[in-house]
Amino acid sequence: MQLVPQHHSGPDAFATDGKEPFDTSQITSETMHTSAKILDIILEYALNKFNDSMERLAAGRPKFLTVIDRFVKGGTQVEMCLPAFPFKSANKVDKVFGILPDKAEELALERLNTMCIRIGDVYPPGAKLDIISDGLVYNDLLGIPDRDTWAYGEALRTMAIQKGFSHIGFSRLRDLASFPLPEKLDEITYVANATNFRRFMFNKYGKDNLDIDHEIATNPDTEMTYLGYRRFLESDLRYIFPLGAGRSNHSYKKNIRYLAKQMLIRGYAFAGAVKFAYPNHLRLSIHKSTGEHKVSMSLLNTKTGYTTPWHCSVALMADGEWMSSTMADFKKDPRLEIVHENGRPSYFLEKTHEPEEHSVGDKIASSQQPSRRPTKPSAGTVSVVETTVEKSVEVEKKLLDQLSTPATLHLKKSEEVKITELARALSYLGITSGKRELINVIFGSEHPLLDPNSGKFSSEAWLERLASITLSVGLRDPKSYTKRLAGGA
Repeated sequence: MQLVPQHHSGPDAFATDGKEPFDTSQITSETMHTSAKILDIILEYALNKFNDSMERLAAGRPKFLTVIDRFVKGGTQVEMCLPAFPFKSANKVDKVFGILPDKAEELALERLNTMCIRIGDVYPPGAKLDIISDGLVYNDLLGIPDRDTWAYGEALRTMAIQKGFSHIGFSRLRDLASFPLPEKLDEITYVANATNFRRFMFNKYGKDNLDIDHEIATNPDTEMTYLGYRRFLESDLRYIFPLGAGRSNHSYKKNIRYLAKQMLIRGYAFAGAVKFAYPNHLRLSIHKSTGEHKVSMSLLNTKTGYTTPWHCSVALMADGEWMSSTMADFKKDPRLEIVHENGRPSYFLEKTHEPEEHSVGDKIASSQQPSRRPTKPSAGTVSVVETTVEKSVEVEKKLLDQLSTPATLHLKKSEEVKITELARALSYLGITSGKRELINVIFGSEHPLLDPNSGKFSSEAWLERLASITLSVGLRDPKSYTKRLAGGA
């Protein structure tokens, strides 16, 4: 079912296919104001890496506001859906570590979850985002086994639960298809029904008379998606279909164009299934678009061009900023080392134990910090730690004695999230040997209220104690402190 906006007010402003139109005549100014605040938050997470990004974001604003009005008027949770997170890139040589989600996916899910939390700050019913994996729609075209698609999706769900991303939901096959399925799918029954799902989707929502060349030529959204497909397919499949043995570079690129069009044809059918299953959700997208029909999102908050976590790897730089690029590019950088999580390579980390100074700089990624425990200082830095801790033991003791006093700060949920991420970021940085001082003077504290990796961490207590530390015993040069934490507090 397609939601069809006319204008932002009036009884026929939001007609639907086969359902009663949404009556906007009772929309109050307060509702419209709340809807605008919600949309403004969502647009902060939108795709913004192009010169005309602001114009594109404004193009669909009337339609998106009308969709949000429906939830606000009814006092219900804002519901959004995002077709995304299909499987890891087929290029395991240059682009990604393996078939399972890693830190890149964690950062993306955390970013989306934080967006929903922030909506809850301005609208108490809050928001939820349903991720609709399109893995089975395209995986066979790209040489990705059905088993790998299953493993990726299951690992994503596990990650969301373990990291507490409670505002993120995931669709299942039965949400999009009405053919008979086992009550509970496991790996074997999922693989057994993968082809059935594709056949059902094409038969029910596909169009035999679809002229995809005409769509590319006349529909700007289709053209942009097509060009995006061509770009990533050319790099994704270069090791699946290598040149040589009768395959020239010219024929390879020609076949890539053919594959991209096949993906578009399947994408049209998949879009029909999504519209039918999620008729009233605010539609988000990972693709660049005109902005008139869907909100194009940036899943990774990085300055580099990669914004979809399944197509790249990520690196945490010494200044706290995350970068996204290919695995091969990061491996060429001698400053970076691979960090393993759950026994697998997960992301790259800029080394901070080299002689030159690594300043925190002006930016700490406020919504992208990982939840890894600080690494234990190496033997060469133990004396530095001991010297600094001896200086601060009196202050630490006083702080721990004061922890029984209730914190006087009252933070919003989104602010608590940011403070926790800041605390984890500082714990990451640990020690700078050049300055021979602790970046985070609460580093290694045994008190759970001050440990950002404990389940009892208190952002209010941590922030108040951090503020009091800056006023005590001269542990650091006050001028350098401001520079180190600029933008982070």
